[in-house]
This record gives sequence, structure tokens and C-alpha cells, in this order.
Amino acid sequence: MKTPELMPTVEATRLRMQLMAMVRRLRRQASQDVLPFGLLTVLGAIDRAGDDITPTELARQESMRSSNLASALRELEAGGLILRQSDPEDGRRVRVRLSTVGAAALRRNRQLRDGWLQAQLAGLAEDDRTLLLRAGELLERLAAAE
Repeated sequence: MKTPELMPTVEATRLRMQLMAMVRRLRRQASQDVLPFGLLTVLGAIDRAGDDITPTELARQESMRSSNLASALRELEAGGLILRQSDPEDGRRVRVRLSTVGAAALRRNRQLRDGWLQAQLAGLAEDDRTLLLRAGELLERLAAAE
């Protein structure tokens, strides 16, 4: 079996810069929201976890320090965006989930980003859209690689 050749550094750097430019652009869209991006990130992580996760699991998943996460969770709870509940199997643990208000806030923010992206995609030729969506599938595979 032939070992795949490494991508030249200049190409990897270019791709990284392109991806970061898109991330920064989507963050600018997200920043039009009243919630700070850091809190939106935590809401999104709770949502991706299936709306039932412990703060420890969330900190590990998001590579956050527990003190930073604890502060964000307190702020989200004070704003009515999340709910804390005792773990039914271990009453010493707490699980967090989005409240109805939190889910709506996250949905609104995603619509800000998705709406901008949808408008930009509409301006592309069909072949370019197809190619970009295929590239997105490859990016998902890359992101999942260890």
C-alpha cells in the first residue's frame, strides 16, 4: 500500500487561512446578535450534545476550563437560556439543557449566519455550489479525523 504524500506546506497554510477567513466572516454575522459569541458557543455545544450534558462533559467536549464554563453557565442560567437539573442516576451531578428561550436564541443566531451564507451561495453558479457543498463533506471528514 502506497503512503499518501503530504500536502505541501504552502497549500495547507492557504487552506487553513481560507477556512479561518470563513469562520471570521460567520462570527461577524453571529456578532449581530445581542448575546456574546462565547455564550452562543456554549448554547450550541449543549444543543449538539442532545440537550442533556454535565458541565464536566461539556468542558471536555469544548476544551474549556471549568471555571470559564461555570461562569458562562451561570450567566446563561440567569438569562433563562439554560436549565440545570439533577442527574436522575446520580443526584450529586447536574445536567444542563437549553430552555425554550435558549433554543429560540440559538435558532435566531443560526438564522443570522445561515441567511448570510444562503444569500452568498445563491450568487454562485450551480457547479460552484455543488463543488463547495462536496468540499464541505470533505471538511467534515477532516474535522472528524484524529
